[in-house]
Order: sequence, then C-alpha cells, then structure tokens
Amino acid sequence: MRIATILMLFAGFIAPVFAQDRGNINLGMVLKQVGANHPITKQAALFPKQGEAYLRYARGGFDPKLFFAQREKTFKTENYYNETSAGICIPTWYGVDIKAGYEKNDGIYLSPDMKTPDNGLSYAGVDIPLLRNMVTDARRTGVRQAQLFKEQSEAMRSQLLNELAQQVIMDYAGWYYAWQEKEICRQAVTLLNERMFAIRSEFLAGSKSAADTIETSAQLGSFNMLFRDAAVKEYKSRLMLSAHLWNEAEQPISVRDGVIPDNTGLDFLDSMLQSFPYTLVNESLQNMQPNLQIMNLYVQKNQLEMRLNRQAMLPEINLKYRALSPGYFDLPAGNSMRMNSTFGMGFSSALFLRKERGEFELSRLAWQESGLKLKQKIRETEQKVDGLYREAITYASLSRDFAIISGQYKQLYEIEKTRFTAGDATVFLVNMRETRWIETLLKLNDYRYKQVQSATRYLETSGVIGRIF
Repeated sequence: MRIATILMLFAGFIAPVFAQDRGNINLGMVLKQVGANHPITKQAALFPKQGEAYLRYARGGFDPKLFFAQREKTFKTENYYNETSAGICIPTWYGVDIKAGYEKNDGIYLSPDMKTPDNGLSYAGVDIPLLRNMVTDARRTGVRQAQLFKEQSEAMRSQLLNELAQQVIMDYAGWYYAWQEKEICRQAVTLLNERMFAIRSEFLAGSKSAADTIETSAQLGSFNMLFRDAAVKEYKSRLMLSAHLWNEAEQPISVRDGVIPDNTGLDFLDSMLQSFPYTLVNESLQNMQPNLQIMNLYVQKNQLEMRLNRQAMLPEINLKYRALSPGYFDLPAGNSMRMNSTFGMGFSSALFLRKERGEFELSRLAWQESGLKLKQKIRETEQKVDGLYREAITYASLSRDFAIISGQYKQLYEIEKTRFTAGDATVFLVNMRETRWIETLLKLNDYRYKQVQSATRYLETSGVIGRIF
C-alpha cells in the first residue's frame, strides 16, 4: 500500500470535538489538528526556508558588482589631480574574475602611470588564479556547503516531524488504551454490582450464606480499586495528548472529559509495517532515516572544508591581464591589442605553512571523526530497527493469541455464571472465572498497546512515520 493510500485513513473533518463535553475522536482528527496548528510543525516548515536563504546568500558571492570612484584635488585654482573610474566585475564559477571598466584621469600633479587619453581609457580583462584557488576556493566551497545545508534542512524538517508524529501517536495510543482499561474495569464493576444485588437479596431470603456476600463484596472492592486507578491513568494520558493540540490562533486546547477515543487510524500502523518491512528499510536506511541523512551531509561538509584547506597549502599565483583602448570600449585587435594592454603576476606563499598544514590536519581529522560516527550510528540504527521490527511482529502475534485466550476465559465465565444461576456453582468459582477473564482482557489490552508502541518506534527509527503530516 502506498503512502497516499495510507494517508486516506485519516480523511475527515476536524470537528470541534476537542471542546465538546461528549463525542468521539480518532487519531486522524488529532494528526490533522497537530499538522495544521502545532508549533513544531510550523517550526519544521522554517527549515527549508532557512536552507533556501543560506543558499541564496552563498550564491551572492558570484553576483556581478558595479563600482565607481572619483578623487580630485584643487588648490589655489590649480587642478592637482582628478581621477574617475567605473566598471563591472563578474566572478565566474571557475575562479576567474572578468573585469571591464573606464578610467579618466587628468591633473598637473597626476602620476605618469595614471594618465589617460583626453577621452579616457576603457579596459577589459581577467584575473586568473593559478595553483591556490584554481580547483576550488571559499566562494565555490560556500555554495557547495550551502547546497548541502539545503538538503540538511529538509532532513532536519523530516526528523522533527518524525519525532513529533511518534510522540503524538504514542500519546494518543496511551490515552486510548488507558480508556480501554478503564472501561474494562467499569464493566467488571457493573457486573459485580448486579451480582452483589442478587446475592444480597438471596442472602436476605435465606438461600445464600454470609460468606457469599463477603466474597462478592471483596471482589467488588478489588475491582473498584482497579477502576479508580485506571481512571487516573486515563486522565493523565488525556492531559499528555492535549499538550499537542492547538487551534488556529495558536492557543492550546484540551480534550474534555467525556470525549471517547476511537481506534480508527491506529490500524494504519499495520499497513505501514507491510509497506516498510525490515528487509526494505535495512537496504535503504541511509536514504530514509533523516538523522543518518543529516550526519552524512555533515561528513560531506567536512570533506569540502578539508579540500579547501588543502588548496590553502599551495602557493598563491595570480595573473592579471587588461586590454586597453582609448575612449569607450573600442578595443583594438591583433598586435595592437598586445601593445595596448597591462599584464601582471603576483606570487606569495608562507615559508613553513604551519598554519595551513594545521588547518588542513584539523579539517581532515574532523572529516574522519564524522565519518566514523556515521558508521557507528548506521550500525546502531540497523540493530535498533531490527529489534523493534521483531518486537512489533511478536506483540502482534501475542495480541492475536491472547485474544483467543481471552475469548476462552469469557466462555468459562459465562458457563460458570449459567451454572451459578441454576444453583450448580458457587460464588467463589464465578468470581474466580470472572477475575481470570478480566485479567486476560487487561493483559490483552496491554499487549495491543505494546504492539502499537513497538510499531511506532520502528517506523520512527526507520524515518518514515513523519510522512503522515
């Protein structure tokens, strides 16, 4: 079953049942409410925007830049100098900067190399790095790291939604099965009250002994205590679920007392387990698990940093060439272009490269450390996924088996109750059968809750449960 089909299980309107005194609520309603209004879902939506903004910022290093400057000095009516320059610089991905501009300088005290023709001097040329910054530089590394951060922000969003989905489902399941436990105990108390009334009436009529009333009263008191304990559990679990509920105005809302949980939606976990079995998850774990994706991208980021620091150990050699022409970009061709030009070359390098070698070694060690952490995390996650999948399958099997056992104990209770009505059984036997039946119902309820917990943790660890939002 595909994800889209699974999500159809949650179709329906978000009714104002959260604020009603009575009504039914299911997991689909809760997840829709959480997905629409929970602060964490809104926070998760900010991560991709941050990634886009960071990438835009890094790409800004390749934006063309216009420049203009003017400098002049006049003293005692004499024009010492008047310098004007304007142009554009276009950075390219390969580290070469293309520059073009116009200069016009005059003045009686102007440096000879600054003089230009009367109509100015235009130029076009390139700055080319050799050795250092030729393969990569800070600008290119920044863009590559920003692209990784953009992917990382998507993974961070998935991880946040993954954790939120797990917590919401676990808290809803905790409330649902606590409510079920309370209802089982309520049913037991109701049955015992009816039997207590009948036995007391028979005792007053002289057909039952005082021991029967004491036996039934003790049983009733025991189940009353179980009911009160279950009621407290249900109340606390309802509060835990309410912590996830917010309205459109970003105000917290609560599930009121009297609202009944429905198991509709919980069965989607079985469908997801079938869609994402352990064999499939184990093969694609690094691509599915957001936390592993984040760590893998962090390893790649450290690798880019290491490559940049390796470049910093190379000598810095920069070539500059400008083709010149009088006036506005009327560039000559051929030999004239060679004659009307400027050329320059610069060289620099640290003598011992201790700073550069130290930075490279630190970045190399950080890359190795992050890679080793990723390997260990992958191994731990694989083991955890394997254990949780086996646990979920086992609890599912136990729930099915215990449902049969519970039905058998109910049959024994019904048989004993019929015999008691006919006068062929004692109160002790009826109470004993009833106790075993209620115990199996509570145990079955506990196994089903554990099944949901294991399945939810498995799907969260696999990194797929957050897709329900």
